[in-house]
Amino acid sequence: MAGNVDADNKIYKLAAMPFMLERKGDYDEAVKVYKSAITVLDEAAKIYKKGNALKIHRKMFERQVQVHRERLAYLEDLKHKGSFDDIILPPTILDAMEEVESEDGKTWSLTQVSNTLQEMANLSRSLILVNCQIRKSLNTFCKDNPSQSTKDISTAPAHLLPFLNTDTSQRPSFSLTLSPSAPTVTYRITHSSELVNLGMRSYWFFVKDSTNTHVLYALQFVWSNEEPIVNTVLRRAGEFLPGIGATSVRLQKTKGGNFRMITRTIPDMGAITEIPDGEVQRKDWSPRRFEYGGRNFVWKSAAAEGKKEGGMFGSFGFSWETLYETKRVWAKSGSRTGKMEDEIVGPRLCWGEKKGGNGADHSIHMVGDLDIYFREHLLAVQLSRLARVSYPPQKDTKGVEVATVGVSWLSIASSLA
Repeated sequence: MAGNVDADNKIYKLAAMPFMLERKGDYDEAVKVYKSAITVLDEAAKIYKKGNALKIHRKMFERQVQVHRERLAYLEDLKHKGSFDDIILPPTILDAMEEVESEDGKTWSLTQVSNTLQEMANLSRSLILVNCQIRKSLNTFCKDNPSQSTKDISTAPAHLLPFLNTDTSQRPSFSLTLSPSAPTVTYRITHSSELVNLGMRSYWFFVKDSTNTHVLYALQFVWSNEEPIVNTVLRRAGEFLPGIGATSVRLQKTKGGNFRMITRTIPDMGAITEIPDGEVQRKDWSPRRFEYGGRNFVWKSAAAEGKKEGGMFGSFGFSWETLYETKRVWAKSGSRTGKMEDEIVGPRLCWGEKKGGNGADHSIHMVGDLDIYFREHLLAVQLSRLARVSYPPQKDTKGVEVATVGVSWLSIASSLA
């Protein structure tokens, strides 16, 4: 077990298996596998401690064991109460992949994505699948960058044509199709860290359910007094071991001093790149724009909405951003710093606040009916921004801030694993 880790080995499969069993409703078997996983992973961590493996790897095993113990205690408590009806299930890779698979093995047609708003309101679940599938299909057709593809649009499959329209105001809206009655999803954020080397700490932003009880995700990043934070990984509850994760984020500093934020998922459906307005001249994190599933979105700051977040974070210039879908975007008349104006369509989709209840450090809220990959992207970029603002660099002796341009995703993943 010493040395490098193998993400394909049996230990990794054992770590994920009880979460899969919970998803299937096989809770008795999940309890048995949790017990086995705790024993095996705990022993692996001890072997790592005696061997030459990196301390950060051992700590990741210990973190996974802790999540397993919490889930085991939770399932045993529900069993004692005699009902699993209200169980809170952590998301798994199977949940995410299910949403990008065609329903009943069929391909979505142009008719299905061009229904009237009333028809769409009656098909909210189907539209979630469409959004995931459109992103996947656009990546397949455009090869990683839909907005800059040189491919002939006329050769695209019929169901993609509305989302490739160069006049973005004519693309089908996403936010207007969401059910207004869908309950808001609230995530509670807490944090923890451990020293993993001299002058280096591994930080964890835990993402829990609205009661701040059950771990659903964690964003992990490494702070060093020698280099700034440029990479983070959002991990699902069963993916705390080295070398795996749901969403990787690269923070790429621009000439103006702000940041592009670039995410990738497993399985890979192409990079999502968030680009700040006036990135050459301006230092503001937002407005920051990106395309997802053929639709366009913008993060807006509290200041842009006439709000101000007080307290310690406000004094450092940090406030949670709010996400909207945009119908049109154009350059602001007379601006010399790249300012843009836009036409918003639909309600806000994601927003955050300091504290928020149940002992959380922060809370992030999202409208209902967003697909898992979209939610994970939003969580990953907002928590990565919180990480960079909360733990600014002391220096950059290795020049990683400059080196992020062109760095491979393999090296990014390995730097955190």
